[in-house]
Amino acid sequence: MQMKKLQICVIGGGNHANRFIYPALANIEEAGLAAVCTSRPETAAAAAKRHGAPRAYHDFREMLQKESPDAAVIVGPPALHREAGLCCIAAKIPFFCEKPSGNNAAEAGELAEKAAAAGTFGQVGFMMRHAALTRELEKIRDSAGGLVYGSLDYLTSGPYRSDEIYGLPGTGDASFLRRYLMVQAVHPVNYATSFLGEITSVESHVQFSGPEDLTVEIHLGDADGRRFRVMLHTLVAPGYGNLRFQGEFFFADRTMAFSDGFDRLEWNLPAPSGDAALRAWRFAPFGSSSMKMGYEAELRYFFDCVREGSQPEKITTLADSAATMRILETVLKENNQ
Repeated sequence: MQMKKLQICVIGGGNHANRFIYPALANIEEAGLAAVCTSRPETAAAAAKRHGAPRAYHDFREMLQKESPDAAVIVGPPALHREAGLCCIAAKIPFFCEKPSGNNAAEAGELAEKAAAAGTFGQVGFMMRHAALTRELEKIRDSAGGLVYGSLDYLTSGPYRSDEIYGLPGTGDASFLRRYLMVQAVHPVNYATSFLGEITSVESHVQFSGPEDLTVEIHLGDADGRRFRVMLHTLVAPGYGNLRFQGEFFFADRTMAFSDGFDRLEWNLPAPSGDAALRAWRFAPFGSSSMKMGYEAELRYFFDCVREGSQPEKITTLADSAATMRILETVLKENNQ
């Protein structure tokens, strides 16, 4: 018997939605695109035609009321994530929103608290947590006694200083840093926290080395003494996107793992076995890029939660997003921004 499709409404029709979210949705057979919404009638009609939605709206409240979908997907600036998220919560519609889930930690926390009080839930788009490589790394972690120390280098290309992007105003150093933390640093910081327990220490250093050059180093620690270092740099190389994402992970039984982007993972066992100590995993070259980077996997996970009526695992929840935002605000305060 064929499973009935979930009826999904999508709010957003910008670059990220068109490049990653809509294509991922198209690959998920159990999800039916019921309607789309953008801020203007003409862009809404264009998005509906492009992605095969039968109806288009330019007011997400009207769309949610008329369509009464099984779930909503929200892709836009942080203010939209919060505003549309609150509307979904009021209607008890589970929703997926891109990161970050609010303009600041208070807004992200409000969203998490109101969803819990209403008995519904939301998931936030930290796609790195759902990448194929991450799932392999989690298997190693679980068999190696947990993380002791981790390090992540995350380099991206600019510019991020312009207040015309991401709906976050201001061009000064404080605005530049906040924008970079919320739009880019939020990913590796959230990723790092997934290997730690309750965060008890945050230490950071920020350096501005040019109009668009920014280096941020963040050290996180938890109550059990585990540590994670996140090193970030934005390079003046517009158009290149994410340039480097490499990790080192050291576990309790002395297993060591090294990741290269979303493609490759190598790990050394604590002692050589009959067939040597080195292990390796590589994403299939003919595999889906959307699955490799986690975009399709995160939506599949979300839709599974919608069918179950709850989030069985605490992965990329609204509360998880709020906790990450609190870390980023600590970095801002530590650096007087």
